Amino acid sequence: MDAGQTTQNHVSYIFSKEVILKGLLEQGTISESDFERYDQMLYDRYHISASLGIPRPIVSERPDEVSEKQMPTVGTKPAKLDYISLTAIAKEVNETSPGYLIQSWLRDAHTIEYLHCWELKNNPSFNEEGYRELEEEMKSPSTTLTAKKWILATSAIGLRSKLGKGGGTSAHPEIACAFRAWLYPEFQYELIQHYLARNDEQGHESV
Repeated sequence: MDAGQTTQNHVSYIFSKEVILKGLLEQGTISESDFERYDQMLYDRYHISASLGIPRPIVSERPDEVSEKQMPTVGTKPAKLDYISLTAIAKEVNETSPGYLIQSWLRDAHTIEYLHCWELKNNPSFNEEGYRELEEEMKSPSTTLTAKKWILATSAIGLRSKLGKGGGTSAHPEIACAFRAWLYPEFQYELIQHYLARNDEQGHESV
């Protein structure tokens, strides 16, 4: 693995642990034991080693006590990881029309580029042709993109859409984090500060 990939993996690991996992822990979505287990899985997923100054996390519980929840690995469907409700996040800003906020987010060209990037890295069944067709369709101002339409057109797995009572739009934590950053400038600021701080710790240029 070259130095550039090693650095990228290191940043991804720190981001996933410090921002996503700790956020889920603070929200009460996962327990302390879940945090330890997911941390260890992320460590292995991103090929982190003690040579980077980060020892492998220790899971306090015994192997036979570990639940069936699993973190996704690159190139596999992250089906068992708890997805986060984008609808619930959107309701924090607009209680009556959370779907409108999600559609507005999906209309953002940067959002689609990010979703495209995420799917290419995590979904071997992603429909690139469907994505290109949808991309052309979105050039029309009258086009409304919903999570369901995105999923059907591209076979995406990063977003989930459920109709009816208790339904809504949910997303993989790495995508939900991007949605929260789009909604809350202060959260985006925290992410940037965290990234720059970690970059400085590693002796890299911040910009």
